[in-house]
Amino acid sequence: MKDKKACIFYFLMNIILLDFGNQIRKISYNPYLKDFDNPVFSIYHINNSGSAFGLFQNSAMFLSFIGLFAVIVLAFYVFQNIKFSDKIALLSLTLFSAGTLGNLIERIQNGYVVDYIKLNFINFPIFNCFDIMISISVILYICFILFSKDNKET
Repeated sequence: MKDKKACIFYFLMNIILLDFGNQIRKISYNPYLKDFDNPVFSIYHINNSGSAFGLFQNSAMFLSFIGLFAVIVLAFYVFQNIKFSDKIALLSLTLFSAGTLGNLIERIQNGYVVDYIKLNFINFPIFNCFDIMISISVILYICFILFSKDNKET
């Protein structure tokens, strides 16, 4: 364990983000939101037995294995390599882990992931809160790599 503060942050934020994502999913089932529709987005539930963009349909076991493997490898990477001072990297890896774990838990429980956010201003697949966490994490980590002091030439 390289940095105890980073490990504690990673662990606690995963718990908080998992709870947050589950609460958003529960709110999306509120009957008052059933007909929620505006020009930006609407609530629309769909059972996704695959991964992003409909890939690997009906492959719950394969996707669960990949998700579990990714979360374990990522946790070891964070515990061994990430310092608390690398806040953007730590946050992005935590978001990625929580998003992957959230989808993994739902996939193991149900055999599918419930996607419920439909963008109305663009033709885009329906997604969920955990997918948003994963997408934001990738963007943040790319920014960390591009703007990290270690990667800049002097």
